Amino acid sequence: MAGKTRSSPSRPPGRVVTRRAPRKASPPEELTARAAAALPAWLPTRRWFGSKTRNVAGVVPLDVTTVPETRGILAIFEVTYTDGGRETYNVPVLPASGKGEIRDAMEDPEFCRALLGHLRAQTSLAGRRGVFHFTPTALLTEIAPGAPEAVSRVAAEQSNTSVVYDARAVLKLFRKLESGTNPDFEIADYLTRGTAFRGIARLIGSIAYERDTEVPITLGVVQEFVPNQGDAWTATLGRLADYFAAAQEGLETEGTGSEAFARTLADADAEEARRLGALTGQLHMALASATEPAFAPEVVSGAEVAVWREGMQAYLDRVMQTLASVHETLPPTVRDLAHQTLESAARLRESLTTLDALGAESVTKIRIHGDYHLGQVLKAGDGFVILDFEGEPTRPLAERRAKHCALKDVAGMLRSFAYAAESGLAAATMETPGERDRLVPWAERWEQGVQAAFLEGYLAETLQRGARFLPADRDRLDAALRAFVLDKTVYELQYELDHRPTWVRIPLEGLRRAGRVTPRPAPASLRLGAGPFGFVACLELREFVGVRAENERQLADLIDEVSLDSIYYHTHGFFLRHKFVAGAYPNDFATWAAVQVRDRVLGERLAMVDPAHFPNLQALREELVSVIDDHLRGLQVVPAALLGEPFEFIQSRIVEVPTGTEVRTLEELRSALLDVDVSAIYFHLVEARMRLGRGQNDFAAWLEHGLGLPPLAAKVRAVDPYAGSLERARTRLIQLCDEALAAGT
Repeated sequence: MAGKTRSSPSRPPGRVVTRRAPRKASPPEELTARAAAALPAWLPTRRWFGSKTRNVAGVVPLDVTTVPETRGILAIFEVTYTDGGRETYNVPVLPASGKGEIRDAMEDPEFCRALLGHLRAQTSLAGRRGVFHFTPTALLTEIAPGAPEAVSRVAAEQSNTSVVYDARAVLKLFRKLESGTNPDFEIADYLTRGTAFRGIARLIGSIAYERDTEVPITLGVVQEFVPNQGDAWTATLGRLADYFAAAQEGLETEGTGSEAFARTLADADAEEARRLGALTGQLHMALASATEPAFAPEVVSGAEVAVWREGMQAYLDRVMQTLASVHETLPPTVRDLAHQTLESAARLRESLTTLDALGAESVTKIRIHGDYHLGQVLKAGDGFVILDFEGEPTRPLAERRAKHCALKDVAGMLRSFAYAAESGLAAATMETPGERDRLVPWAERWEQGVQAAFLEGYLAETLQRGARFLPADRDRLDAALRAFVLDKTVYELQYELDHRPTWVRIPLEGLRRAGRVTPRPAPASLRLGAGPFGFVACLELREFVGVRAENERQLADLIDEVSLDSIYYHTHGFFLRHKFVAGAYPNDFATWAAVQVRDRVLGERLAMVDPAHFPNLQALREELVSVIDDHLRGLQVVPAALLGEPFEFIQSRIVEVPTGTEVRTLEELRSALLDVDVSAIYFHLVEARMRLGRGQNDFAAWLEHGLGLPPLAAKVRAVDPYAGSLERARTRLIQLCDEALAAGT
């Protein structure tokens, strides 16, 4: 941060600077006075002004500086309200044409261009009482080396104002100010400077105000612009529109093709969610790697967990009081649901005690996002970029900068998926409200699938890598997560009651589900057997082949060329990765054709290629190529992924992971099948028969030779995971065990 005050940008070494003739500027005192007089009426018209429901009593300037090369000023104002409250706002202004009028300086491209110029020059501008500092990082000259040609203000804004420079850099100006470092600057700075995590827009500069010995106030940040396809919320709703349309078509025509397409779209969304979960886990691991005091992890004491839980319970009590006072005024369609929620308030309060599971282990608290949902994530290529580390804007700055449990972010995203499912359902049934009941199971299936996949991706990058900010015991982790999800749902209920009563169904439905308990099956009778069966789980180690298909012709050519390990990965290995939703397209080739190319005909034809029917992988490869060739012969134009993603070829190998679970009886087998990781189902059903060359699945072999049950073994041998999913295969295996036990086998 420069200590010298400059009145204009310094000249970069070795570069000739052409200066414009200075504009005639209004005296800063006159413009400041004009702004202070106009702001009481002007502020409530701004989208970023957060206190529109309060009456402004007056506005006084706290500090101001002229911005060289412009007619405007950077100005900080204190706004007082008739209720006695006070807030501080960052309001750069320019004179308007009318007498005594002002305009927002951030709407002027030249003013915004000058701000970036001062950042490049590392200017410090003296105010009346403090200094406005422009501080670049080393990345500025790499990302935005020269004066920008195109300057555009982002239309979609809420509490801040953003400006894009040449699609290379973005300035975010914070409007409502508090004394201290804004976490959006602080976290972006640490991740850019101190970690290898690149799932964010890197920081290239900041603007801050400093006065005497007070803590500097962050006025704005400048980050790299990341080319993107929009935020994940909008993208998810678009995909859900296709999903519900396919589901409706299937219900109306009773056709399995459309329903199958819907299930495959849900499966693709689950895979997207898994990747987002993995990125979220990588973010938390990066934040937890810090040693700087402001970021270094700290062990959470049992007393602190108790304080968190008591705060959640007190907040629940207040929200229930609010709901009780207004529930009779809610839309009739949700009034009964609101009444049920009030009746379950005591049970919900007790449910929050599951948070105490955090105190049973030495779990650490870390810096987190704090306001994590699909709207805070950009879809960029085949990945994501995480934005906006400010935390919830209505919370005090100290609270937003505090370290917390990482599961709070996880809960936020899980609830965001619930919001997406309900919003998509509402849009799909807007013109046909009677369809809602028939589509609710589809909404729940999608929601559960993406939530489970997100959590799987997250835990693969955190819990499975020894993260100390999560309980090592999975039961304790799940218990604590339920408390954070419940707390987030309560927060949503208060928000909707205050701002969008027509949306109140979403959190009310979430609270109804929170108290729902799924009973475990009762154990069957014992039947002793001989010889133990040892369960083996597995991990899939993936490797990119380095080739990708942009259209269906390239897909066929590359299937014919890649290694058999790649064919295995995209067909047999498909089931290890797509275990949450039973898709109708049981291989990656079919899924890509249907989802990314939107060629449902080829997708369905490839889906009919059953890997179980081929003696070896070469025969399977030849059939896949033959199906695509035959399909393309009937077309004049080769279908391509014009809007979707190309097909990336991957190959893999399997690493065996002994589980330590051994069973000696049919009942023990049935019980173990309920609990083992789904990768163990895959290993014994698919891997053993195909890649290990055992000729049949391990369960059938043990039942026949270990327990002496040939009839049951024959039925288990016929279980085909390719007909649905591994979870469906698990269910079928358990069903066969139950039938045999009930028959006294």
